[in-house]
Amino acid sequence: MATEAPTLGEATAPRVIPARKIRWADAVFHGALLLMIGFTLSVLAWLLITIVVGAVGELDYAFLTDAISLQAEKAGFAYAMRGSLILMFWAIVTAIPLGFAAALYLEKFAPTTQAELRSWLFRVERRHAERVAAGGGGTIGSAWVAFARFWSRIGPTVNRVLEVNISNLAAVPSIVYGMLGLGIFITFFGLNKGLLAGGLVLGLLVMPVVIIASREAIRAVPISMEQGAMGLGATKFQAVTRITLPSALPGMLTGTILGLSRAIGETAPLLVVGAALFATNPPSLNPIEANSQPLLAMPIQIFNWAAAPQQEFQDLAPAGILVLLLVLLAVNSVAIFFRNKFSRRW
Repeated sequence: MATEAPTLGEATAPRVIPARKIRWADAVFHGALLLMIGFTLSVLAWLLITIVVGAVGELDYAFLTDAISLQAEKAGFAYAMRGSLILMFWAIVTAIPLGFAAALYLEKFAPTTQAELRSWLFRVERRHAERVAAGGGGTIGSAWVAFARFWSRIGPTVNRVLEVNISNLAAVPSIVYGMLGLGIFITFFGLNKGLLAGGLVLGLLVMPVVIIASREAIRAVPISMEQGAMGLGATKFQAVTRITLPSALPGMLTGTILGLSRAIGETAPLLVVGAALFATNPPSLNPIEANSQPLLAMPIQIFNWAAAPQQEFQDLAPAGILVLLLVLLAVNSVAIFFRNKFSRRW
């Protein structure tokens, strides 16, 4: 039986798609989600407005430059701000070299298979045999070969354990780092409960974030750039340090700055390693003096003022909170600037 061909108008007419019926469960979930978001933003806005209103009458030049005082009308935030900056300095000194080195090792040099380790062991043994044949070698060379044989057995397992533990440490509560610093820096190494120990603890706190962010930045660099350098005669170390590392450095610095913005507002680990509530001398950057100076920081000072029984000290807390928020915004703005200024699309 012959069928009639559709006309031109029927062939080109758009097909009407029936509207999908919205289920009541989806509508309820969507409405509850919007309600929770609105409630959270309302609470945040209320807190910010309360802080700004409370800080208006207290935040002035004298508040930013005066030292800590037992009298509320003379109390300032200068020592706490300087203490936080010194803590960030020691955190940077601790976290950036170790974090960057760990990220480069785990991403570019850490062997992941037994075949890679056997190839590396073969090269080590061949070089040692050539040195011995030339009259060199010695005890150090033999010890290095023994270590290479030992590492060839356990290397991949150790690297996998390191990667898993670094990922887990990034989510550990900050007070755990305070107890770790108390056991390592104060009990084991004999440091005093002071500014230097606090900075080293914050460095431990930031280090997992630095390692993870740095690995992601290194992984984003095309492997073809490194392979091209090696094809032109560069060693793997030269290709990584002169091609991959400079290309990944903006992303690594961005992750580091964001990690520091988290550390600058931490209070719990500083309380564990001996936070102070009063000091007569300003914090010092000298490590010898910092080891014996009281641990002062902006979160600790805010906590002290908010917990004080005098209403005059409680009125100073909103001004300190506002200063801390402005510092955090400034640090995050620097991270955004680095990301937008130096980021590359491969």
